[in-house]
Amino acid sequence: MKPKLVCIDETFLNGASGHHLPLFGKYFDITNYDPTQVYGIETTFMYRYDESRDKASRHEGKCKFIADGVWETNFYCKDDFDQDTLGLINTGYAHNNRVLAVPKWFWFEEHFSQQDKKTLITDLPHTHDKSKSFLLQMGDAKLPRIKLYDMLREKNLLSTAVYSFLEYGIGLEGPVTNYDPLVPPFPQRAYRPEWYNDTHFTLVAECFQYIMDGSEDCVFITEKTMKPIMYGHPFVLLGDPHSLKNLESWGFNTFSELFDQMYDNETDFDKRLDMVVNQVAIYKHKNVGNKIVDNFQRFWNTELVEQLMIKEMIEPMLEFISTK
Repeated sequence: MKPKLVCIDETFLNGASGHHLPLFGKYFDITNYDPTQVYGIETTFMYRYDESRDKASRHEGKCKFIADGVWETNFYCKDDFDQDTLGLINTGYAHNNRVLAVPKWFWFEEHFSQQDKKTLITDLPHTHDKSKSFLLQMGDAKLPRIKLYDMLREKNLLSTAVYSFLEYGIGLEGPVTNYDPLVPPFPQRAYRPEWYNDTHFTLVAECFQYIMDGSEDCVFITEKTMKPIMYGHPFVLLGDPHSLKNLESWGFNTFSELFDQMYDNETDFDKRLDMVVNQVAIYKHKNVGNKIVDNFQRFWNTELVEQLMIKEMIEPMLEFISTK
């Protein structure tokens, strides 16, 4: 018999990420929370916010709980989870065995949520004549991105780029007004083949978890990095230290033929920023078509992705639920 997993309000299984339900439904009996129902000790509740958990507080000490933090950063890295609670997070950061880190979450999420995009990518590696230098997509005006934008502008590197900075009102297809990243359709999921066909590479501006957390074991890789991989583009990555090393450990190619990747080891952000921008400035084209195709095929390999999700998410969740 499959263990009962009850979602209180929106979780990654019944909300915007409901496309994971078919796989997880093979291993769990998944339902939505019903406040009129009496749940037995065999039930495990999944919730995203503390106020959602409060709805099932009458079951405290009787049932188990899973805190769904895969859409957050350190929100669920709590040191006070009891033995009947498991936290799920999407970064490599965790200080105790009450938290399950799922650093590949955005690979899993983008693979299933963006299936409609795959059919639009038909001619890898892109061999179009490139009229622009690089592609850069930025939304919120956080300090690291402001620094990146200012440095690129000072060095006149944006004049030949395809770029956006949505909170600054700059869009890939014209001015942006009333930008709100919380209102669908999410701008960060927009896609046009020409953005990639017309540019040599992507400059990825990641979320910089290292700056917020301060620990060297924290690498946060999101859809921003997944996009050039899933759309068939070389990339240079301004993110947490050792981001490239993490991607390589996942089996993805990085592009040492195009960029000096020593920046990946630099822990000082300003120095790393300068190193990355310098690589953008001196870029010279080389054929890396095999690496592009390998990345594309690995990203879209559903059998592989499901195997990884079973190993890194489902099996640990089942073990947690079965442990008395």
